[in-house]
Formats: sequence, structure tokens, C-alpha cells
Amino acid sequence: MSTHSESDTTSKPGHGDDHPFKVTVRSLAGHSDKVTVKPSDTVGEVDDKEVKLFINKGWLTAGDYSLSLPRVSDNELDPSATFGDLGIVEGDVLVLINRKPQVDGAGITRTK
Repeated sequence: MSTHSESDTTSKPGHGDDHPFKVTVRSLAGHSDKVTVKPSDTVGEVDDKEVKLFINKGWLTAGDYSLSLPRVSDNELDPSATFGDLGIVEGDVLVLINRKPQVDGAGITRTK
């Protein structure tokens, strides 16, 4: 017979603590912004806010961007995941990447 033990209800380390901390969000061009986040904040919330800020400052053009955490992987972070779930910590640098970069050669003139 299975019963719930104390370990079933104990949260993961750091999950019971929702203290704010600072991370840096930067573009591939090197523009950056320090952001205060909490472990319970989702990646998507911060991504949306930072993309708007970067576009308003002229640092990015309108597009479909996501955040990556290069110290872990170059893949985009799940926008529905929280900072705590992903193990993002004070001082991490998150990079805004374009989900749909231009790779078709549009705008390039070829001569023979």
C-alpha cells in the first residue's frame, strides 16, 4: 500500500524561497539590461517585457525572440517554465535570440 511521505510534499531546494535576484538580458549585438526577477517568474513574462524594451530603445527590430541561457545550452528556454524550475541564478546572463532569423538571402544581390 502506497502512502504519501514527507518527501512527497517537500519542495525542491530554493523553491520555497521567492526572493528577487538580478540577471542580465542581452542581445547578440551586445546591448544589455539588468533585470530583477523572482524564481516564480516565467521566462515568457520576462522575455515579452525585455523584447519590448529592446525594440523601444532601437536595439532590436520587431521579430519573434526567445531567451537562451548559454551556460546551459544554446537552445531557447521554455517560456512557460519559471526561473526557479530552470535553475537560473543571480548573475546569469540570458541572451535574446531570434526564433526566425533571415536565412533566405533576401536583399543580397548576386552578380555573375
